[in-house]
Amino acid sequence: MKALLLSVFGGLIFGASVPPCKWSPMAYLGLALLLIANFEQIRWEQRALCAILWGLAASVLPIAFSIRTAKIQGATYHPVDFETCLVTFAPFLLLSLVVGIVASISGKLWQTGFWRGFVWIFGVSVLGIVAERASFVLPMPVQLAVTQTPPLFSVLPLTSVFGVWFASWFVWFVAALIAEMVASGKVNWVGIGIALLAILMSQPVLTRVFALPSEESRTVKVALVQNYMDNPLSMAAKVKNADIIVLPEMALEQEAELASKALSETAAKTGALIVAGLAEGDPPYNTAVLVSPDGKELLRHRKIHLFGAERWYFRKGREVKAYGEIGIAICFDTVFPDVVRELARQGAKIIAVPNADPPSIGYLLHHLHAAFLPIRALENKVAIVKADLTGLSQVIEPDGRVVAEAPLDKPVVLEEKLRVVRSTTTTPFTRFGDWFVYFCAIMAAVLLILSFAGRVKRDESRPVSKERAAVCDSQNFRQVAAEGDDEPVGNGGAQRS
Repeated sequence: MKALLLSVFGGLIFGASVPPCKWSPMAYLGLALLLIANFEQIRWEQRALCAILWGLAASVLPIAFSIRTAKIQGATYHPVDFETCLVTFAPFLLLSLVVGIVASISGKLWQTGFWRGFVWIFGVSVLGIVAERASFVLPMPVQLAVTQTPPLFSVLPLTSVFGVWFASWFVWFVAALIAEMVASGKVNWVGIGIALLAILMSQPVLTRVFALPSEESRTVKVALVQNYMDNPLSMAAKVKNADIIVLPEMALEQEAELASKALSETAAKTGALIVAGLAEGDPPYNTAVLVSPDGKELLRHRKIHLFGAERWYFRKGREVKAYGEIGIAICFDTVFPDVVRELARQGAKIIAVPNADPPSIGYLLHHLHAAFLPIRALENKVAIVKADLTGLSQVIEPDGRVVAEAPLDKPVVLEEKLRVVRSTTTTPFTRFGDWFVYFCAIMAAVLLILSFAGRVKRDESRPVSKERAAVCDSQNFRQVAAEGDDEPVGNGGAQRS
């Protein structure tokens, strides 16, 4: 019962860090309570129940805040059908699966004495990253880093070196640090020192303290068309003096000659580059195109990471290609690091994101998805412009700041000046990718092997009690006697001549 109560309470606290709540420190405490719950002597099925209850409890505040935000903004679309409920709760059920596995394993390791102290803290954090990377095979990946947005006073700026994985690692590390200190009743100064060092190394803090020079940049004007139920091309045609106009995912519906002609005419009228989503018919792809002011198609991107039922209707895209400083990623592509990172490797500085988040209770998935984009921007030092069909279209600068955001459930043309980094150099994460994941996997394997070997050695060197020694001597005597009965007797076993 104690473990279940800790799990439910921990889930409620953790939910306060999940967008749109965004009370980041609550992630550490909420996860720590689940880890503490797994210190109890409970069976595996009870550990699984704790994880499920923790995940469901974590959904309460985000859903409540999403509904409240939608009402404040006057959004009228509140679906409550089975499919919408499934999409809304799926992230939290998958969260409970991934986090529950790590919490259960770490709890058993604590009980058996495999890991203790700082070794346990570090072990939990690296196991957490391995589990998050493994979650990429699930319908939705689990990344605790989304609880750390916005990037102000967080370790998110370090994602340009380590990727999204460092922000997630920090959540696991601090939560394990809290759990270990509560369980042991001792202050772990090593863990506290590492956590403080990570915060101090974050770029915004260093910029304020040491007044480091900012990167050279230029400004472009972007326009995002959030058409809702209006005609997207008609809305786009009213934009003036924009460099880039982005329309939502599937804005033009099925690709056809008439739609292509209308898109070209709009580009010519506005004098801007236009990115628009559409559906290819044969073969079927979820696609976005970049069109120049003279009507020429410059770039075509086919969605690589398909979401949910899209897998039944569309084929998966394979190629990631940038056109100069512009790249395209469609909706669910931005939840994974690979597409934006590859575009940045090819020189893209502006990532256009045609988007259409699926219906969810209170538009919760809109908020969850929006939390990934500042991380993608920080990882690669790129600007991101997302045009959504129904809400939360965003303009994000390379430092992860959201400089403009459209309200929910309204047709809006969001026009904004956007800072774009001029430098041709790429971030360490852009160059080297998921190296921090491999480091965590190696560390987890090393800690498990060393801990197991150390326990075996301790067992072998442990003194044998008198009772156990007597039993062993008795067994050895009987074995020798049995073997002796089979041996020839006389003259040391030699046969008589």
